[in-house]
Amino acid sequence: MTIVRVVTLFVAGAMFAPMASASESGYKFQLTPFAGYRFGGTFEDQETEAEYELDDNNSYGLILNFPSRGNTEWEVYYSTQSTVVDSAGFVPSDTTLDLDVEYLQVGGTYLFDATKSAVPYIVATIGGTKISPDAPDTKSDTFFSFGIGGGWKFFPASRVGLRLDGRMLGTFISSNSSIFCQSGSGGGSCAIRTSGKLLYQFELQAGVVFRF
Repeated sequence: MTIVRVVTLFVAGAMFAPMASASESGYKFQLTPFAGYRFGGTFEDQETEAEYELDDNNSYGLILNFPSRGNTEWEVYYSTQSTVVDSAGFVPSDTTLDLDVEYLQVGGTYLFDATKSAVPYIVATIGGTKISPDAPDTKSDTFFSFGIGGGWKFFPASRVGLRLDGRMLGTFISSNSSIFCQSGSGGGSCAIRTSGKLLYQFELQAGVVFRF
């Protein structure tokens, strides 16, 4: 079952599960479009032990929350970043490779005091990371990932607020994976053959919360 199908089933179930608590919280769900800045991310080649580092760059995405029991919420998290990785020897015309790194995860948040207008929280999610190179004849790769973090939600009005968030995103690059591979008339080649290590990225973000 693909990650998208799992998330779709999760969202469908979550939309009905929190109905009992929606009257207590005053809303059925929250939608937060955000802009952020993502940094970190290093690959190591198993054969050469060379390191390939992702460039820091802007990110953007969407967070969907449903009220659950007590001070908890379900969360669906999507974030995407366009960045660059060193690819010397892979793309003959250049020493860098453009790529997109997307996270799609589900999990939950714990609100430390849901009755206040300024609410601190912690968050934990799991899901997948899709890495998509922007080069001819290359293919995307998807890996299992997780996220942990926290932040603040501010609600000067009952239906509109501000969310400040920071989280660590970890991606399990499976052992002996070949990534950034391309094929062509001359055969196939892969930029990096990993040795099964975690890819860590960190993201700071700010968004506007809409309650419905």
